[in-house]
Amino acid sequence: MFVGQFGLLVGYLLPGFLGLLGLAPISPVVAGWIQGVKVGDAGVGPPIYAVLCATMIGMIVGCFRWLIVDHVHEWTGIKRPTWDFNVLEKRLKAFNYIVEGRYRYYQFYSGTLIALVWTYSVYRLMQTSPLLGIGTDLGVLILCAVLFAGSRDALRRYYAEVGQLVGPVAEKGRKGDDVTNGYHHEAGSSSKPKSESKPGAKTVAPAKAETGKSGESPRPK
Repeated sequence: MFVGQFGLLVGYLLPGFLGLLGLAPISPVVAGWIQGVKVGDAGVGPPIYAVLCATMIGMIVGCFRWLIVDHVHEWTGIKRPTWDFNVLEKRLKAFNYIVEGRYRYYQFYSGTLIALVWTYSVYRLMQTSPLLGIGTDLGVLILCAVLFAGSRDALRRYYAEVGQLVGPVAEKGRKGDDVTNGYHHEAGSSSKPKSESKPGAKTVAPAKAETGKSGESPRPK
């Protein structure tokens, strides 16, 4: 249970909170949520609002991550495989382990990349601090490059390990749906489809060949 909650925390809530910081210079209400409850104030609304808003922003960031980072990785060589999920039921625990150990970190790296670009751009354009300048621009650029490299490695390992677990779909020319939650697959079967007889067609049994005593070919009667 803790592993699943930790995966959702790093995959959605943390990038969402970073994106929420980008709204603080624009909205005084959001700035109040981030500052927390004042001393002597018994209300618990602002922290709850901040968590819910960060979760929502994290989901939105996930959509931008799918639209931008996922496609950039695919265009630059990390192709989405099409897996055979017929064996998933027997290996569901191992699959969830790979998702939590690989894909959640990919969501964190790529989602944080999107949220960082958004938040820093807001702070930079609004000049919220005199410390922002060429030096911070360079630092954020290096951090973005590191996050992009980390997301690329996590996604590549996720694809490889799930491929080893369930295997690819046997049919050629099939491609999985392009979805936002990481379950890039199209359920397929490795068995060949059975031939279907046309309605009304009669099945004719093959005639048995007759051979003579000497092994000669059968003569017509």
